[in-house]
Amino acid sequence: MKKLIFIAVAAFFLVQTSNAQLFNWGIKGGIGFSSLSINDITDISDGSDVYDLITGDGVMGYHLGIQTRIKIAMIYFQPELYWNAGGGTLEQVMDGGATEILEVKFNRMDLPLLVGAKLGPVRINIGPVGSYVINETNEGSTGDFDYQLYLDAMNWGWQGGIGVDLSKLSLDVRYEGSLSDLSDSVPEALQDYNMDPRPSQWIITLGYWFK
Repeated sequence: MKKLIFIAVAAFFLVQTSNAQLFNWGIKGGIGFSSLSINDITDISDGSDVYDLITGDGVMGYHLGIQTRIKIAMIYFQPELYWNAGGGTLEQVMDGGATEILEVKFNRMDLPLLVGAKLGPVRINIGPVGSYVINETNEGSTGDFDYQLYLDAMNWGWQGGIGVDLSKLSLDVRYEGSLSDLSDSVPEALQDYNMDPRPSQWIITLGYWFK
């Protein structure tokens, strides 16, 4: 129910802005390179095994949705709403050298609320992004390492980047960081390490403006 309310409110907000002057709307899609970053932790004991936990490789995901823009002179406000599939990996290195890849995958609805400035075809922007987690899966986790990244469905982050507009096409490159504290999501064996494995990602987007 909360998921439907979030999506309905976001859609209503985007539709209502269509009556504003200098309003544009369109579609967007692209790829993202997301990762989970932690400080390397060594000699962790869960009662039966001893292992190290280190940052793994990033993963490539995708996003697809709509974009809107209200522009006044050089300044603009750009709300967006899109489906975002991403994740990240950690490496669990057991005592003796065996390594297990712990992979987290998520699907979210993201609502960036960006403010920017435009000079000619070039833009810069920054702002908060609200993320409602639809589902999350974990692969490669052992029974002692059940890694549930998002305990709360609603999380907050931020985005910042640059873009360029060429007629009805737009190209954006952004970095996204997390603002929500995820330290409570770590397994019981890691609670004493005060981990806060917030995800981050680089986003490359191609958009098309209908108006």
